[in-house]
Amino acid sequence: MLTTFLLSWTLVQPSVSATVEAQELTMSQIDPTFLLSQFSQEKSDKQKTKEMLRRYAKGSKYVVVGQIQTINRLSTGEYLDQEAYVLLDGWLRGKPEEAPELLRIEKQYNAPYIDKDWETVTGVLVEEYNVVIFLDQEFRVVEGNAIFYNDGENLWRNKRNSNFLHPLYDREWTTENPYDDYVVIPHSDVRSMLQNQKPAAWLR
Repeated sequence: MLTTFLLSWTLVQPSVSATVEAQELTMSQIDPTFLLSQFSQEKSDKQKTKEMLRRYAKGSKYVVVGQIQTINRLSTGEYLDQEAYVLLDGWLRGKPEEAPELLRIEKQYNAPYIDKDWETVTGVLVEEYNVVIFLDQEFRVVEGNAIFYNDGENLWRNKRNSNFLHPLYDREWTTENPYDDYVVIPHSDVRSMLQNQKPAAWLR
């Protein structure tokens, strides 16, 4: 899935556990793309997601695809701030001339969380997960939560601040609407936004 995704690009919590081990999740193995075909997303959610994605594109000098390897608490900064090392599969924006294979990133905790506002749910780093991450000029996660899990034909992020869910492994889907639990963005929408929304002038 990840290789297909890369080839398609034309451009080179206080209540959430800080680290989640991928192997601990319940394996339901239901294709999330199939789940989405049975439900519709609210118009207001679509617009909110589009505006959020525009901010991320404007605020990012780099956008990377890779797998999270290790996660640590930052030695400086706030208690919930973290660093992670990402084994890179590709750069969707801003590849440096000497691009590392293993990239160190920083994720600041984006307090405060506003109840029922899913845009303010803090980002969660999960070891061994394939991700797309929007980063500023210092390789910090944009807004502290511009992290998406690459699964199927979409990128996913939790809407809940109370528990962590994974669209493929962590739910026994029957009648639940995935859009209630996740921000879901098709790869094509991300690609289009990165093409049309340039980074802020001070990031170029």
